[in-house]
Amino acid sequence: MRPEALDGPRRLEKSVEIGTLCAFYGGLLTEKQMEMLRLHYEEDLSLGEIAEQFGVSRQNVHEAITRAAQKLRRCEDALGGARRMEETVRELRKAAALLEEMDRGALPHNDKERLDRAAGLIARAISRQEGEENSHGL
Repeated sequence: MRPEALDGPRRLEKSVEIGTLCAFYGGLLTEKQMEMLRLHYEEDLSLGEIAEQFGVSRQNVHEAITRAAQKLRRCEDALGGARRMEETVRELRKAAALLEEMDRGALPHNDKERLDRAAGLIARAISRQEGEENSHGL
């Protein structure tokens, strides 16, 4: 195992965190920082492999990745965009689940139409939000 490698669940958690933060704040990083993060977290390349590709030392790569991740976390701490998005999606999912439960019950036709419309709007909002995250993340 590489010295810089984390165990499976922690590595996945960190990859998801960095990917989410990149989706929100990646535009504040340099192309080189974004590429190093992508290679390390998405492609699972070692620091040495990335260093070879960029013609720099392993230490340079480590520092660049660390600084980029710290910058992303500082942005999140200051702005909270990723946290708010996660909370919104979580609440929308709860609302959608409640509407589905209500929809399974015996409701008058008029109420059922409104529930169907509300459930559709919520599902589209969740899809749109998740699509934005996936299109900008790692």
